[in-house]
Amino acid sequence: MPRGFAWAVYETDDGRLFALRVDADSVLDPARGWFTTSVGTTNPLPRGWQPRIVVGIDANGHIRHTRIGRLDASLWTGGASSWLYEASDRSTQVATRIGRLQERKGSTPPP
Repeated sequence: MPRGFAWAVYETDDGRLFALRVDADSVLDPARGWFTTSVGTTNPLPRGWQPRIVVGIDANGHIRHTRIGRLDASLWTGGASSWLYEASDRSTQVATRIGRLQERKGSTPPP
């Protein structure tokens, strides 16, 4: 799994596109709904906005979160029930989806 962060495109609930730095593992997972085309021409997600996330639980009972890039991502819709993440010991772990949190917007940016 790649280390670090990468810029990807986040699509808001109303269809606007913004750039957001996300974990590089997330970008490679199609179930999370990220894409990188045109990320260089997209404005960053405004301050105060919180992207949608899926909440999960791992084998040790710890709560895990992952950001979701689009509303049609299978992890968001329930088409996928788990995702992989890299633990601090660099092992690959599985988190099972138990819920989701909708995006929250700060002040509305100009059009």
